[in-house]
Amino acid sequence: MKSKSSMFWGLILIVVGVLFLGNNLNWWDVDIFFDGWWSLFIIIPSIYGLFDGTSRGGSFISLTVGVLLLLAAQDIINYGMIWKILVPIIIIVIGLSLIFNNGKKKKMDKNAKEYIAVFSGVDENIKELVSDFKAISVFGSVELDLRKAKIDKDIYIEAVTIFGGIDIKLPDNVKLQVSGIPIFGGVENKYKDEEGNATITIHYTCVFGGIDLL
Repeated sequence: MKSKSSMFWGLILIVVGVLFLGNNLNWWDVDIFFDGWWSLFIIIPSIYGLFDGTSRGGSFISLTVGVLLLLAAQDIINYGMIWKILVPIIIIVIGLSLIFNNGKKKKMDKNAKEYIAVFSGVDENIKELVSDFKAISVFGSVELDLRKAKIDKDIYIEAVTIFGGIDIKLPDNVKLQVSGIPIFGGVENKYKDEEGNATITIHYTCVFGGIDLL
């Protein structure tokens, strides 16, 4: 069965092709390149993200940005209004995401180890991983190498990055589960091997930041 993503973009390309064909054959006269047409490159993927369900908060904010840019290009609002509308919406979405995602987060041990970088960097090679931990980056970077760590039980990792970055290099032969809240940021999952007895669960919050899983 074809993936939802392939079907979605396939339908978009078919619609665009039909519009071009109709214009070329004088069946209709549709101006595809209207003022602000480029905002569709933000709006369309955001709409897909809303229905895909993987990152609805980030998709909603991206959709809001796209719509506001389109309205500004159409002279319905001025560009100065965009941030006045967008900032409160971002705050509201983050609040709602934290509330509704709270149930998905695991309660961590109060003694869980924390790797924190605030306007700085943390680079750790972890050879022994016996409990859950947190990785927090605020205007900084956290690099954690778990490739040589022996993991014989499930591990939960809470990753938070705000205007920063987190790189986590994972060991072979573990199952990986990822969920979280992307706000103008996100996770790039490059981890290939997802077979094993132990499971690493990563719950993330990315605000203008990024997380790489390697």
